[in-house]
Amino acid sequence: MTLYARAMPSHLPALPARLRPLLVSAAMLPLLAACQSAPRLPADHDLSGTISGEWREDANLRLNLVGAGFPQTVTNTSNLAQNKLAQPQGGWQYGVDLPAAPNVVGAYQVIAFDDINNDAQYDVGEPFARNNQFLIFSLQPGEFAGYKSGEWLNIPPLKVNRGWNLYDASLPVGNGNPRSMERLTDYNLHRAP
Repeated sequence: MTLYARAMPSHLPALPARLRPLLVSAAMLPLLAACQSAPRLPADHDLSGTISGEWREDANLRLNLVGAGFPQTVTNTSNLAQNKLAQPQGGWQYGVDLPAAPNVVGAYQVIAFDDINNDAQYDVGEPFARNNQFLIFSLQPGEFAGYKSGEWLNIPPLKVNRGWNLYDASLPVGNGNPRSMERLTDYNLHRAP
Protein backbone atom coordinates (compact mmCIF):
# COMPACT_ATOMS: atom_id res chain seq x y z
CA MET A 1 0.00 0.00 0.00
CA THR A 2 2.84 2.43 0.66
CA LEU A 3 3.85 2.05 -2.99
CA TYR A 4 0.87 4.22 -4.01
CA ALA A 5 1.71 6.88 -1.44
CA ARG A 6 5.31 7.08 -2.66
CA ALA A 7 4.13 7.40 -6.27
CA MET A 8 1.97 10.42 -5.42
CA PRO A 9 3.51 13.84 -6.07
CA SER A 10 4.75 15.46 -2.88
CA HIS A 11 2.54 18.54 -3.28
CA LEU A 12 -0.66 16.41 -3.09
CA PRO A 13 -1.99 15.14 0.22
CA ALA A 14 -1.75 11.40 0.82
CA LEU A 15 -4.95 9.52 -0.04
CA PRO A 16 -6.70 7.31 2.47
CA ALA A 17 -5.94 3.63 1.84
CA ARG A 18 -9.50 2.87 0.70
CA LEU A 19 -9.28 5.48 -2.11
CA ARG A 20 -5.91 4.42 -3.51
CA PRO A 21 -7.31 1.54 -5.65
CA LEU A 22 -9.79 4.03 -7.17
CA LEU A 23 -6.92 6.27 -8.25
CA VAL A 24 -5.18 3.34 -9.94
CA SER A 25 -8.47 2.34 -11.65
CA ALA A 26 -9.03 5.88 -12.89
CA ALA A 27 -5.49 6.00 -14.28
CA MET A 28 -6.09 2.75 -16.18
CA LEU A 29 -9.30 3.94 -17.95
CA PRO A 30 -7.53 5.78 -20.80
CA LEU A 31 -5.37 2.71 -21.41
CA LEU A 32 -8.38 0.42 -21.56
CA ALA A 33 -10.25 2.80 -23.87
CA ALA A 34 -7.31 2.87 -26.25
CA CYS A 35 -7.35 -0.96 -26.45
CA GLN A 36 -10.98 -1.13 -27.57
CA SER A 37 -11.57 -1.11 -31.30
CA ALA A 38 -13.92 1.39 -32.90
CA PRO A 39 -17.37 0.08 -33.88
CA ARG A 40 -17.41 -1.32 -37.40
CA LEU A 41 -19.65 0.07 -40.09
CA PRO A 42 -22.52 -2.23 -41.15
CA ALA A 43 -20.89 -2.99 -44.53
CA ASP A 44 -17.74 -4.20 -42.71
CA HIS A 45 -19.67 -7.23 -41.39
CA ASP A 46 -20.24 -10.55 -43.21
CA LEU A 47 -23.84 -9.66 -43.98
CA SER A 48 -25.40 -6.21 -44.24
CA GLY A 49 -28.42 -4.42 -45.64
CA THR A 50 -31.42 -2.42 -44.51
CA ILE A 51 -34.29 -3.03 -42.11
CA SER A 52 -37.61 -1.43 -43.06
CA GLY A 53 -41.33 -1.79 -42.46
CA GLU A 54 -43.81 -1.14 -39.67
CA TRP A 55 -42.31 -1.19 -36.15
CA ARG A 56 -43.40 0.25 -32.82
CA GLU A 57 -41.96 3.67 -32.00
CA ASP A 58 -39.22 2.53 -29.61
CA ALA A 59 -38.51 -0.85 -31.19
CA ASN A 60 -35.55 -2.66 -29.60
CA LEU A 61 -34.21 -4.24 -32.79
CA ARG A 62 -31.78 -7.15 -32.72
CA LEU A 63 -30.55 -9.54 -35.38
CA ASN A 64 -30.96 -13.28 -35.06
CA LEU A 65 -29.82 -16.34 -37.01
CA VAL A 66 -32.65 -18.88 -37.30
CA GLY A 67 -32.71 -22.16 -39.16
CA ALA A 68 -32.09 -25.86 -39.08
CA GLY A 69 -29.00 -27.97 -39.64
CA PHE A 70 -27.14 -31.13 -38.80
CA PRO A 71 -26.10 -32.23 -36.20
CA GLN A 72 -27.84 -29.43 -34.22
CA THR A 73 -31.35 -29.34 -35.63
CA VAL A 74 -32.70 -25.92 -34.61
CA THR A 75 -30.72 -22.68 -34.43
CA ASN A 76 -32.10 -19.55 -32.76
CA THR A 77 -29.21 -17.30 -31.79
CA SER A 78 -28.75 -13.56 -31.52
CA ASN A 79 -25.33 -13.58 -29.86
CA LEU A 80 -23.71 -12.54 -33.16
CA ALA A 81 -21.51 -9.47 -33.59
CA GLN A 82 -23.95 -6.89 -34.94
CA ASN A 83 -24.41 -3.18 -35.52
CA LYS A 84 -27.54 -1.19 -36.38
CA LEU A 85 -27.65 2.47 -37.43
CA ALA A 86 -30.86 4.48 -37.78
CA GLN A 87 -31.19 6.15 -41.18
CA PRO A 88 -32.33 9.80 -41.39
CA GLN A 89 -34.98 8.90 -43.99
CA GLY A 90 -36.33 6.08 -41.79
CA GLY A 91 -35.44 2.46 -41.26
CA TRP A 92 -32.07 1.10 -40.25
CA GLN A 93 -28.83 0.00 -41.83
CA TYR A 94 -27.35 -3.10 -40.22
CA GLY A 95 -24.39 -5.45 -40.26
CA VAL A 96 -24.00 -8.87 -38.66
CA ASP A 97 -21.25 -11.51 -38.60
CA LEU A 98 -22.13 -15.11 -39.38
CA PRO A 99 -20.66 -18.00 -37.36
CA ALA A 100 -17.62 -19.63 -38.96
CA ALA A 101 -19.22 -23.11 -38.86
CA PRO A 102 -22.71 -23.28 -37.31
CA ASN A 103 -23.19 -26.97 -38.27
CA VAL A 104 -21.93 -29.56 -40.74
CA VAL A 105 -24.73 -28.46 -43.07
CA GLY A 106 -27.83 -26.28 -42.65
CA ALA A 107 -30.29 -23.68 -43.98
CA TYR A 108 -30.67 -20.34 -42.20
CA GLN A 109 -32.00 -16.82 -42.40
CA VAL A 110 -30.99 -13.68 -40.56
CA ILE A 111 -34.04 -11.90 -39.20
CA ALA A 112 -34.46 -8.56 -37.45
CA PHE A 113 -36.81 -8.67 -34.47
CA ASP A 114 -38.20 -6.34 -31.83
CA ASP A 115 -36.78 -7.72 -28.58
CA ILE A 116 -39.81 -6.65 -26.53
CA ASN A 117 -38.81 -8.50 -23.34
CA ASN A 118 -35.12 -7.50 -23.74
CA ASP A 119 -33.79 -11.04 -23.30
CA ALA A 120 -31.54 -10.82 -26.42
CA GLN A 121 -33.27 -13.81 -28.03
CA TYR A 122 -36.11 -14.10 -30.52
CA ASP A 123 -39.25 -15.40 -28.84
CA VAL A 124 -42.34 -16.55 -30.74
CA GLY A 125 -44.76 -13.63 -31.02
CA GLU A 126 -42.14 -10.87 -31.23
CA PRO A 127 -42.47 -8.85 -34.47
CA PHE A 128 -39.79 -9.73 -37.03
CA ALA A 129 -38.59 -8.90 -40.55
CA ARG A 130 -37.14 -11.34 -43.07
CA ASN A 131 -36.70 -11.87 -46.81
CA ASN A 132 -36.75 -14.73 -49.39
CA GLN A 133 -33.01 -15.34 -49.27
CA PHE A 134 -31.64 -18.35 -47.42
CA LEU A 135 -28.10 -18.88 -46.21
CA ILE A 136 -27.01 -22.48 -46.83
CA PHE A 137 -23.91 -23.65 -44.96
CA SER A 138 -21.88 -26.73 -45.86
CA LEU A 139 -18.49 -27.95 -44.65
CA GLN A 140 -17.94 -29.66 -48.01
CA PRO A 141 -18.96 -28.87 -51.61
CA GLY A 142 -21.70 -31.12 -52.97
CA GLU A 143 -25.44 -31.74 -52.88
CA PHE A 144 -27.64 -30.13 -50.24
CA ALA A 145 -30.57 -32.53 -49.89
CA GLY A 146 -33.13 -29.77 -49.39
CA TYR A 147 -35.20 -29.01 -46.33
CA LYS A 148 -38.85 -28.37 -45.54
CA SER A 149 -40.21 -27.17 -42.22
CA GLY A 150 -43.64 -25.64 -41.93
CA GLU A 151 -44.62 -22.77 -44.24
CA TRP A 152 -41.49 -20.65 -43.92
CA LEU A 153 -38.77 -23.09 -44.97
CA ASN A 154 -39.04 -25.01 -48.26
CA ILE A 155 -35.66 -25.41 -49.93
CA PRO A 156 -35.22 -27.81 -52.87
CA PRO A 157 -32.11 -29.96 -53.40
CA LEU A 158 -29.21 -27.68 -54.34
CA LYS A 159 -25.58 -27.94 -55.43
CA VAL A 160 -23.56 -25.92 -52.89
CA ASN A 161 -19.96 -24.86 -52.37
CA ARG A 162 -17.96 -25.15 -49.16
CA GLY A 163 -18.88 -22.47 -46.60
CA TRP A 164 -21.77 -20.01 -46.89
CA ASN A 165 -24.01 -20.06 -49.97
CA LEU A 166 -26.89 -17.70 -50.83
CA TYR A 167 -30.12 -19.20 -52.19
CA ASP A 168 -32.86 -16.80 -53.34
CA ALA A 169 -36.22 -18.63 -53.12
CA SER A 170 -37.86 -16.05 -55.43
CA LEU A 171 -35.57 -17.07 -58.35
CA PRO A 172 -35.25 -20.38 -60.22
CA VAL A 173 -32.50 -22.78 -59.17
CA GLY A 174 -29.38 -22.64 -61.39
CA ASN A 175 -27.41 -19.87 -63.12
CA GLY A 176 -25.79 -18.68 -59.91
CA ASN A 177 -28.66 -19.58 -57.56
CA PRO A 178 -27.36 -20.68 -55.12
CA ARG A 179 -24.00 -18.96 -55.15
CA SER A 180 -21.01 -18.97 -52.85
CA MET A 181 -20.68 -15.90 -50.62
CA GLU A 182 -18.12 -14.40 -48.27
CA ARG A 183 -19.61 -10.94 -47.81
CA LEU A 184 -23.10 -9.81 -48.78
CA THR A 185 -24.15 -6.13 -48.66
CA ASP A 186 -27.76 -6.24 -49.88
CA TYR A 187 -29.49 -8.70 -47.54
CA ASN A 188 -32.45 -6.37 -46.94
CA LEU A 189 -35.11 -7.22 -44.37
CA HIS A 190 -38.70 -5.91 -44.45
CA ARG A 191 -41.55 -6.26 -41.99
CA ALA A 192 -45.02 -6.10 -43.49
CA PRO A 193 -47.80 -4.54 -41.34
